[in-house]
Amino acid sequence: KLQFLYFIVVMKAVRHTAAKVLRHDHVAIGVTSLAQSKKWYEGVLGMQPFMADHKQFSDDDLAMVKAGDAVFALLRIPEGSSPLVGNRSNKGHAALRVTHKEVQRLYKELPTILEEHRAHPQQTTEIEAEDYGAQLSLFFHDPDGNELELCAWVDDDCKERF
Repeated sequence: KLQFLYFIVVMKAVRHTAAKVLRHDHVAIGVTSLAQSKKWYEGVLGMQPFMADHKQFSDDDLAMVKAGDAVFALLRIPEGSSPLVGNRSNKGHAALRVTHKEVQRLYKELPTILEEHRAHPQQTTEIEAEDYGAQLSLFFHDPDGNELELCAWVDDDCKERF
């Protein structure tokens, strides 16, 4: 009877152990056109094709792109469906870390980069700059309205801010 109770205690402890996450793997983003989105993500974020020769990760409905350790799975939105709508709070966003120097450069240059890679007339090229004290962030949208963030963590004594 004591062995059985020990078994129950051990099983409960094992069953409740949290996952041992190594790191973020990829972000899946719904897009209306894979070709348009691959071109835009390359031009704006420098993302290159990833796993393009692997049939499970590259077809008419999926394209993987990568810059540094950041990987996006671009998923073609099925015909008759539309991209997510709403704001940052109800549809979320993908955040990419950059250096402090890079976020300062992009604060000045990102509007021009977005204009140069505008995929269609309805696409916004506005950016929203946020200074959260410990983090500087630039928010903007891809051709399908998916919100993206470029962010840099900074010390409280950082003098260069937006």
